[in-house]
Amino acid sequence: MFSEQIDRAIKHHRADALHLLQDLVRIPSLEGEEKPCMDVLERQLLSMGLEVDRWAPDDDKLAAHPAFVPTGFSYAERPNVVGVYRGAGGGRSLKFNGHTDVVPIGPPELWQYGPWSGEYVDGKIYGRGSADMKGGVVSNVLCVLALQSAGIQLQGDVIVECVVDEESGGNGTLASVMRGYSADACIFTEPTGLDKMGISNRGAQFFRITVPGEEGGIEYKHELTNPISKSFEVFHAVEAYSIMRESQVSHSLYDEIYNTKVPTGICKMVAGEWPSTIASQAILEGSIECLPGEDIHKIKADFKEYILEWSRKDAWFADHPLEIEWFGLWFDAAQIDPSHPMVGALSAAAKSVTGRDVQVGGSGGCDLRLPVLYGDTPSVLFGPSGAMIHSTDEYIEFEQVIDCARVLARMAVDWCGVAS
Repeated sequence: MFSEQIDRAIKHHRADALHLLQDLVRIPSLEGEEKPCMDVLERQLLSMGLEVDRWAPDDDKLAAHPAFVPTGFSYAERPNVVGVYRGAGGGRSLKFNGHTDVVPIGPPELWQYGPWSGEYVDGKIYGRGSADMKGGVVSNVLCVLALQSAGIQLQGDVIVECVVDEESGGNGTLASVMRGYSADACIFTEPTGLDKMGISNRGAQFFRITVPGEEGGIEYKHELTNPISKSFEVFHAVEAYSIMRESQVSHSLYDEIYNTKVPTGICKMVAGEWPSTIASQAILEGSIECLPGEDIHKIKADFKEYILEWSRKDAWFADHPLEIEWFGLWFDAAQIDPSHPMVGALSAAAKSVTGRDVQVGGSGGCDLRLPVLYGDTPSVLFGPSGAMIHSTDEYIEFEQVIDCARVLARMAVDWCGVAS
């Protein structure tokens, strides 16, 4: 009913959206350095007349929450910014979530247009964070801007949530949940593409395995136990565990979509103090994950028991035990019911824009778990896509940003209702 009004309003604000996205991409908002992005978004939301809340999460209160992820960062200078487009009352509420932190860029000389360029070339905006996920943040803002410009007064509230710290574990979204920002539905505009919707996330935990060895000069190499060579044995044991897990677990949201539906693996190794000295130990780091319906803490315990039992069969490890510890990033697994009304409503809104059906499935580690498990807010992932995410020459398709805003606005009208 309001589609034509929405589309005209979005077309009117197309250049505004482009400039906002370029401004955001040109800010190097690496982990811990999101504040300048939040300054831009705060000004934008205030200019729209929204009720704006800006606050720095409290370190101590965050750390006391059971979902807190220890990142080693303080949040004193890392504000969240939330804007509320207040409805007339009587309708369901809707929240849009987007994060402004980005991962490191790698060697800048390898980028064709520069990691912070925001160049707009052939319909694509280039730069770190363009796809993950400043494009989605702009879709959220553009949706509300279009509703306002079209003169559409909703019944329910729309909340635009701009958060920090997603890449390291989600404490920005957790802080927003703790501040009381819940809704009848939440859309994380992560870069799924407009043909896909994620209704779950895997659980995850980083681990560290210390492999003991015998330090000594290289001339004694045949008499000493080298922890680097022993590390390869541990690596293969972890790979065997991973294959066992893949063969045993099943989940309808993951079986047909993912080649590796529940990853476990070692991704980092550090060993040695000197090029001609056998190392005293090797340190292996990796990640273990679980599917919705599984408890990450139980999976951790099972994994540790498996690796330690395997190691006891080895004469060296029997006398020099492996040390297994958990650190850093961890997630709960979470899922909403595929039949939840918001899934159907968003799918219909997307099809009205793209003409295509939406594939509903599961996703990897993300912030979705936090409002679902701790904020009483059913949540999904759905947002504009690009390519080279977390890679050199990352970009976002600008038409996807525009079309995502069209979908979100249609969803808001249907979900929140329109005031008479």
